[in-house]
Amino acid sequence: MITLSKWYRLDNAAKIFPPSKNKYDAKIFRFSVSLKENVDKKILERALDKTLQEYPIFKSILKRGFFWYYLEEANIKAQVFEEHNRPCSEFNTNALFEVTYFKKRINLEVNHALTDGTGTLMFLKSLVAYYLDIKYNIKNTEVINTASTKESSLDSFKKYKTGKIRKAISSSKLAYQIKDEKYAENRLKIIEGMLPVADLLKLSKKYDVTLTVYLTSVLIKAIGEAMDIKDRRKPIVIAVPVNLRQFYPSYTVRNFFNAVNISYKYNGEDISSIAAVVKEEFKKNLDGENIKNKMNNMAILEDIFILRLIPIFIKDLVLRYAYKFTDNYQTMTLSNIGIIKMPEAYQKYIDYFDVFISTSTIQLCMCSYLNNLVLSFTSQFVNSEIEKNFFRYLANEGIDIVINTNKTGGDNNA
Repeated sequence: MITLSKWYRLDNAAKIFPPSKNKYDAKIFRFSVSLKENVDKKILERALDKTLQEYPIFKSILKRGFFWYYLEEANIKAQVFEEHNRPCSEFNTNALFEVTYFKKRINLEVNHALTDGTGTLMFLKSLVAYYLDIKYNIKNTEVINTASTKESSLDSFKKYKTGKIRKAISSSKLAYQIKDEKYAENRLKIIEGMLPVADLLKLSKKYDVTLTVYLTSVLIKAIGEAMDIKDRRKPIVIAVPVNLRQFYPSYTVRNFFNAVNISYKYNGEDISSIAAVVKEEFKKNLDGENIKNKMNNMAILEDIFILRLIPIFIKDLVLRYAYKFTDNYQTMTLSNIGIIKMPEAYQKYIDYFDVFISTSTIQLCMCSYLNNLVLSFTSQFVNSEIEKNFFRYLANEGIDIVINTNKTGGDNNA
């Protein structure tokens, strides 16, 4: 008897990633967890095997059809490797994820065509829980993943779209573009700052804004101070991915997000002035009706019959152009994964989490665990002026920062 493999159409957000990847940006992101003790490879492999049973869609490989890319479940063996490649590089196998380790750190790298940050974090939290359960014989009663296999693999864009097209808020002006010398070898530079959450929350409260609004404002100022005066005629536009699970009841581990654009025309203002405008930008863009309209506008194209009949090589060209066109209206991206929580039984074994993503320019990702907030810049640029401005401003505000980097020289702003 022939057994057909299970397959899934790419969700709406995922369709852009296969045609838009390039030598600088493989559309891969990494979540890491640093433990208190060195990682045991054999135990990690056992934990990965259990995690894959819980999230079978992670066994999928990306296939290219005549009309669309799709995911097909494969018999992927649970493999763990000692860290062996540059972060966020193409994988050596057909798998859409890879688990590696180095000393006390466990890394989970994932192709964005499979899932988003929230889905990856769900997988990693289960992996870490199984690992610690096995290693320390922990009898945890708190459930990490409450979703069924069907709920985990659901395309939530398809479930929640209404088919109604309404105008959503968007930035119609061309944004300031960060352009500088890139590393010849396409190396991804990573600069991470670890900060105490409590101290940053006090600063945010001082300006009567959320932590995300405050750090977005600091990022805008850091970019603004690095701009040439003549470039200030264009707005700085920060793209902020929004987890749609906040607005719709969904347990999917697939992509379920869109992005809002936070725009500010910088002319030397202080943080107080910037934060007041950014606060209103977030309020306007995160309105429930606007989020719903953006999601419907993204998903509605799938329902146009004639577009389904266009061969994939033409779709690839169109989507690649659309991706580059969208880039003209954004300066950079700030992804806030938010607060990462683990059951109390595991907390004493975990130091911190961090996250960063591949990019052809520069991006900032952030997440927090207990009182540790990690801000991770990834960049293809040799110059580090924006990162320097960003962390120097926070340090001048009295924040203690521990900086980690993978730089190996050649940076004229170290």
